[in-house]
Amino acid sequence: MKLGQEEMRSRFERERAVRLATVDDSGRAHVVPVIFVVDGGIFYSPTDKPKSGNPRPKRLRNLDRDPRVTVLADCYDENWLGAWWVRLRGTARVIGDGPERTRALGLLDGKYEQFDGARYLKDGGPVVAVDIKDWLGWAYSEQSAAPTGRRRTWRERSRLRLRSSRA
Repeated sequence: MKLGQEEMRSRFERERAVRLATVDDSGRAHVVPVIFVVDGGIFYSPTDKPKSGNPRPKRLRNLDRDPRVTVLADCYDENWLGAWWVRLRGTARVIGDGPERTRALGLLDGKYEQFDGARYLKDGGPVVAVDIKDWLGWAYSEQSAAPTGRRRTWRERSRLRLRSSRA
């Protein structure tokens, strides 16, 4: 079933990591897992500062050539009632210093306990900002993707089906 705007945003924003896809110089998708926050119509994700002798992260080099990105959040569940995905697409900008980067790092600091926003502000790399153009989402059902307890194994489910068919 197709998800509504509020449900897409809710599921997406609850995730701790998503996959960011850029296009490389050969036209191939380059996909990396990232941490993130969404603020209004903008997706933010920090990047590492290049170490001496190492190039900028590939996603940033890709964005120099082509700013189009796709970001995917998804949940696969053996109980397909909990399976879903949400995709956003947009145009990316790389933010060096300034108030927008400071705001994004503050939001990331609030979402991730292990993220040290103050240290990152001083020593971290740029932030990728994606101006979101569109969202698309799908879920097998309206059921929440939250775990519902211990899942029976395939063998246990097979035995139950066999018993119920004999009855």
